[in-house]
Amino acid sequence: MRFDACARTYDDHASPQHAFAALVAGFIRADPGASILELGAGTGALTHHLVRTMGAKVQATDGSRAMVERGSQKVPEAKWAVLEAFAARLPASDLQASSGLLQWAVDPVSVLRLWGTALTPAGRMVHAFPCLPCLEEWRSLVPEGPVHWRDEAAWRQVFASAGLSVKRAQVWTLRPRFPSALNLVRAMHLSGVTGQVRLGPGRLRQAIRSYDQRFRQAQGVYATWVWMAVEATV
Repeated sequence: MRFDACARTYDDHASPQHAFAALVAGFIRADPGASILELGAGTGALTHHLVRTMGAKVQATDGSRAMVERGSQKVPEAKWAVLEAFAARLPASDLQASSGLLQWAVDPVSVLRLWGTALTPAGRMVHAFPCLPCLEEWRSLVPEGPVHWRDEAAWRQVFASAGLSVKRAQVWTLRPRFPSALNLVRAMHLSGVTGQVRLGPGRLRQAIRSYDQRFRQAQGVYATWVWMAVEATV
């Protein structure tokens, strides 16, 4: 993850993540005034909807100090704090939420177990994340990457293995267009989602050329984004 370095460029290059954040907010189904602990809030894409559309009281957290600073400027109504959600003990809450965080966990089962211990007895969690076949076009050219990809069934098993009961789940698919494969790659890089993987310049240029050849349409190239949201309880 490169989110500290990309805090200032994230919002201009993360249109799919912003679109899914709006869908995730609608999936959560919280009453106005509900208290929500948000993990991996970034610059506030989901926070914005939780606060200004839903009327929730949000404690927004992220492991990146730069992201928290940007988020607190964009959505000052939320209470912001730096929190490394994969390692720190979470504050108790009735409702946890995140969008685009859990896929970065090396061991999501252990992470979900940790998060489950912070739920109140009647609490619930709603976590959303990309799942297969997300970015299948790029991955057909560059199979390695910073994320261990799972499909819907595998993610359901992750929650079950963590001792959680899945109450609801939903999957959305979007196919945004980009003027060229180079624009797509720049958007991924400037939104921080390329992680620490490094391609040699020759191989990167070849992948970009191949992407343009295989996936270009009249409106430009397309990329398949797939997002899954899960509501679960202990």
